[in-house]
Amino acid sequence: MLQRLRESLALILIAVLPMHAILVTVATHTLEGQNHAPLAFLALWKESLLAFIMLIAFAELLRMKEPELKHAVMSLDLIDWCIIVVITFGVAVSIFGGAGLSFGWPLSLADKQFLLGFKYDFLPLVAFFVLRRVLWSRNFLVVVTRTIGMVGVVAAVFGIATLFLPLSFFTGIGYSDLHSLYLPNAPIASFQFLEGTDIRRIQSFMSGPNQFGLWLLLPISAHLQLLIKSLRERRRFDAMLYAVGEILVLIALFFTYSRSAWIGAAVILVTVSILLLKDVITSAFHRTCVLVTVGVFAVGVMLVGMWFSPQILVRTQSLKGHIEKPIAAMEIMGEHPLGLGLGTAGPASNHLSDTCVFLEAGADFSWATSRKDFCVFVGGEQKLPVGTACNCPLLTENWYLQWGVERGWAGVALSVMLVFFVFRSEKRKMNSEQWILLSFVGISVAALFLHAWEDAAVAYTLWLLLGAGGLCRMRQKLDV
Repeated sequence: MLQRLRESLALILIAVLPMHAILVTVATHTLEGQNHAPLAFLALWKESLLAFIMLIAFAELLRMKEPELKHAVMSLDLIDWCIIVVITFGVAVSIFGGAGLSFGWPLSLADKQFLLGFKYDFLPLVAFFVLRRVLWSRNFLVVVTRTIGMVGVVAAVFGIATLFLPLSFFTGIGYSDLHSLYLPNAPIASFQFLEGTDIRRIQSFMSGPNQFGLWLLLPISAHLQLLIKSLRERRRFDAMLYAVGEILVLIALFFTYSRSAWIGAAVILVTVSILLLKDVITSAFHRTCVLVTVGVFAVGVMLVGMWFSPQILVRTQSLKGHIEKPIAAMEIMGEHPLGLGLGTAGPASNHLSDTCVFLEAGADFSWATSRKDFCVFVGGEQKLPVGTACNCPLLTENWYLQWGVERGWAGVALSVMLVFFVFRSEKRKMNSEQWILLSFVGISVAALFLHAWEDAAVAYTLWLLLGAGGLCRMRQKLDV
């Protein structure tokens, strides 16, 4: 009974998470009117539901009677120890490292940073730690795979439609009248423009194109697995449906113009291609020739794209940030080898800092003179607001370096170890879970260029699914 309830709630959470941003935006607009920040009690529904799912899991663990399963639950592997060490170390750095925590009321800035940092960095890992210790039915992963695929198609279709919808549509349901900016205490923007152009980057139901692009790696992987399975079983109609779904999702991914998500998707497609080539082409030499040919073709397409549409692949300001911010993060790690504490970098810092817009030297910033809710820098010099110092967020454009700024060099090492241990464990799982591992690999690669685990739809979904595979094989062996 408890297991059925937990799996049903987990399925609801996974299906609705991609729509979180638009649902909270519309609900806040309905309750509070225009230009109101998302209401906290609405925004926290997903954490509340995840906590309830973990509470059910705890109740199941207390009722567990099978000796073999009890032993499996109590034993700790390298993944468990990595999670325990990184959380313990992260909390210790924040408490004893002079972060100024008080845990009084009202909460101080340091308290808010700590809590948000824990939410972004550790809550998904805590859920993974707990949920990999309870049993999941054989049918759960089958149903969730199809659910992810269907939600992906719906999100892709809506995202493509937003390319043609007027701004008035979005402001009418509660979105901000700005674009391309994140304001912590205001509604989210409905879309972003490519740097220096009026080309929209779609974000569908989600809060930004990068977040949407990274989440799309899940349905891309799920559709690939379902398509291959249908072809092997000669179910042509199903294969056609999954192929159409995959094409729609890939089209949506393209229009996010998220280069990091493109790289993650490329890693997934290359990995699947290599696995398929092993089955189709027995000669290692011929497989190598095929891969080299495809690689040369892909590089050629990229070079042609950079030549004819440099605004898509080569964005000067964005590329500059992807180079300078990781370097700055490593300099901070050199000055603070134990880190600055939870929430001092990444999405938590973004949430609690001023919104800063950086323009090239000589750029016109007159369009922003009437705004008081963000800061403008031109050529590295603050122009707006006049007479007020801005507190810009500390962004590393790299999830591993984010952990490094927060927890020093040990944080970087632990983040890499965690990814390695999870990959090594998951690659031995049953075939029905291969798409989850593919998604994990794609997100882990994209995390080299973005704070890839910041969005709940990505983090909660993927770590929950990784946890759902924890005792599946043991259940089959024990037949319980």
